[in-house]
Amino acid sequence: MAFNENRHDGVEPPLSPDTLAVHPWASARGRPRAHRTLNAPLFLSTQWEGSDLPQLAELFARDPDRGFYTRFGHPTTRLAEERIAALEDAEDALLFSSGMGAISTSLLAVLRAGDHVVAHQAIFAQTIQFLEHLSATAGVRVDFVDARDPQRVKDAVRANTRLLYLETPSNPAIDVLDIATLAGIAHTVDALVFVDSTFAGPLIQRPLSLGADLVIHSASKSLAGHADVLAGAVAGSAQTAARIRRMRVLTGASLDPHACWLLLRGLQTLPLRVRAQSQTAGSLAQLLEASPAVSHIRYPFLPSHPGHAVARRQMALGGGMLSFALHGGVESTRRFVGALRWIPLASSLGSVYTTLEVPEELDFAAEEIGERTASFALPPGLVRLSVGVEAAEDIEGDIRRGLDAVLSAT
Repeated sequence: MAFNENRHDGVEPPLSPDTLAVHPWASARGRPRAHRTLNAPLFLSTQWEGSDLPQLAELFARDPDRGFYTRFGHPTTRLAEERIAALEDAEDALLFSSGMGAISTSLLAVLRAGDHVVAHQAIFAQTIQFLEHLSATAGVRVDFVDARDPQRVKDAVRANTRLLYLETPSNPAIDVLDIATLAGIAHTVDALVFVDSTFAGPLIQRPLSLGADLVIHSASKSLAGHADVLAGAVAGSAQTAARIRRMRVLTGASLDPHACWLLLRGLQTLPLRVRAQSQTAGSLAQLLEASPAVSHIRYPFLPSHPGHAVARRQMALGGGMLSFALHGGVESTRRFVGALRWIPLASSLGSVYTTLEVPEELDFAAEEIGERTASFALPPGLVRLSVGVEAAEDIEGDIRRGLDAVLSAT
């Protein structure tokens, strides 16, 4: 069954994504009922009582989301899944206990021994690790290629290619990949196309409309938006979602209902947050590009970005993520970080807080992802900056403070 009720039938125009993000019942069918709660309800129960054995069996077999056992489904979870499906204009969506829960469960659901996967070479480190794990233990062949060049993907696909795995913009390199072109290549051999769209989100980029079969989010990031939820999400066709749903029951990677409720609340401010973050990030990218301390800058809407033209075609905004490197490498990066007054070092991204991370010293070290998948090179001391919603002048002031420290030392 498809759950996205915003897929309009030509009678009424579809609602704006801004409205779908904010209103708890906007994706529900028909006019809201009287006395329905304005806020989404939270049911703090892991199990439900059946009126008799046949009725409980019916819930288990056909409609566990109404209330059976939370690992199978939950009413609050379903409300959040319907909201994400509506935002992505998807037939269905599923939530998971983390972004990696969403990724690993989805891969396990669609891949079998003997299958071949083509993946962009510069994706999230733990996604690379999981694909390497499948290659080492489950008989799945994985080839990592530079998907910025569609010809390399075309050369890599083969008759048994079952999946093309993309991430755009990518973490942390901010690579921009042409989803429509790459999906067209993959579909010539009937391969599925998964796109991790965490760095963009549904108000900036809709991979399904560009030919992807599944869009993946670490919902802990911009979807929830307040650094208080660990969650993952996928959205796609009802058929693909059904396969992944069955695997989620087996892996147990279901999302806690209270986290679903917090996610729903976070989504209500998503339109405001992504616009503010994109505007500030665009200004910061220009500031960094103009600084003599900066040797490398990547932001999708900077004309100097190699994927700028693609970004302008498939993204409505530049987003809140950028990366840059400094002349002097790691030592300059440490000097930059040490001079900051209030922007914190943090391991995550996409929330209301401006944060930065130096991936080289954390999860993107070559030894953690395997030498053969580390053929791409990040500039030494690369900084990944996640722009929040604080006053733009305060963020800019702290960034200038770090840049001045680097310049004064050189």
